[in-house]
Amino acid sequence: MGITTCRLEGPVDFYSVGQFVSGPGWRHLRRTIDTFELMFVRRGVLPMRVGEQTLHIEAGQIALLPPNVEHAGADIITSDVDFYWMHFKLPDARMLPDDAGLPQDDHCLLLPDERTLPDPDRLAVMCGQLIDIYARFGPYSNAYCDYFATGLLLEVSAQERLKADFAAHRTLAGYRGDGKPITSADRVRQQQEWAMHVDSAGAAGDSSGLAPMLAIRSWIMANAFGDITVAKVAARFHYSPSYLTAMYRRVFGVGVAEQIIEYRIDRARELLSSTASSVADIAREVGYADPKYFMRVFKRRTGLTPGQYRDAFPARLYNTV
Repeated sequence: MGITTCRLEGPVDFYSVGQFVSGPGWRHLRRTIDTFELMFVRRGVLPMRVGEQTLHIEAGQIALLPPNVEHAGADIITSDVDFYWMHFKLPDARMLPDDAGLPQDDHCLLLPDERTLPDPDRLAVMCGQLIDIYARFGPYSNAYCDYFATGLLLEVSAQERLKADFAAHRTLAGYRGDGKPITSADRVRQQQEWAMHVDSAGAAGDSSGLAPMLAIRSWIMANAFGDITVAKVAARFHYSPSYLTAMYRRVFGVGVAEQIIEYRIDRARELLSSTASSVADIAREVGYADPKYFMRVFKRRTGLTPGQYRDAFPARLYNTV
């Protein structure tokens, strides 16, 4: 495994993009093409053979297929699969081994052969936008598609550089209760301060430390779309709701309730931009039984109604089997 890199002096040469959806029984055709192909799986597992190498690309993972190397389906798929694909060319691309020192110049693309993304939802939104741009302004070569495809590859490169620390380095990390933004620097500083100082109301290293709050955040992330409340989170981790909220806000800059909303709305954005599901269905999928309440929360968080947000992605290109 390795990483493809090149220094950008301008946009990449974009060729095409789409979203492929299939049920069981399909197998990727065998072919050799003269462009790179980026594959990004959203659902299921995509078995691929690239040259002599076999890949099983899972949901949330990307794979970069090099030009002029035969690729084909390694097996017939046995369950539903949904993935984005994009064809492009790179100037003066070269391969680096995974353990090589990576160029830190942010004009250099870093595209791994295969990788699990730290934040796949960000890339899914960009893929949806590029599909819409291509549908409107393609299929002929144009600067809009070239530059947006370049931005998408820079997003992959940013996630590769930051990896597990990606979430902490986002430019905008969230909002405080008074509506003021929390920058990535704010959040990192809060976590560092929390790790260095003991809470004046509790003992160091135990239930008042950083590690329990990180565990709680992970649990909230995994359960945000279910029947979850501050009281239920507090009960599960043996805190009072008020104490948990105060501690959580001190570490992350947002309260537990705001964190739940943040995860739900982030997921709703992705569904609105990448599926044809109704607003009511999306509301239920992200944890809101009342679609009208969901619409109020969505607009308060984003400044747009769900319908207005979806209108940014009106034209979708799917190839299906």
